[in-house]
Amino acid sequence: MQHLLMKTFDRPDSPLAVEPIVVDGDIAIADWAQGEQGGRALLRRKDGKWEISLCAGDALKQSASLEKLGLARPRAEALAASLATAERRLSPALLERMSRFDGVVAVDAAGGHTPLAAIRR
Repeated sequence: MQHLLMKTFDRPDSPLAVEPIVVDGDIAIADWAQGEQGGRALLRRKDGKWEISLCAGDALKQSASLEKLGLARPRAEALAASLATAERRLSPALLERMSRFDGVVAVDAAGGHTPLAAIRR
């Protein structure tokens, strides 16, 4: 998952940092930071390969948002709780950078973005 994010978004002039990553079966959330920006990526495993589904900020911390994306409530709650636990070890400054990502965008295989209106923080 980290390799996929790095391959898609890392640039020599703006390195990407990915950490932490929480996984529940075929769904994962990865925190990322790049320059002064940051956010979270929702990844799904399809046919044994991870794909980036979307990027967002704090929306991916909320079980209600994960439910809107099709996860069952118990799974959404478990994933949100795992992320909260993993993020406790991050600095407040890094968490603030991840919160700067505004909105929710679908991500295609080439890293292109399409805004989604269905999920807001």
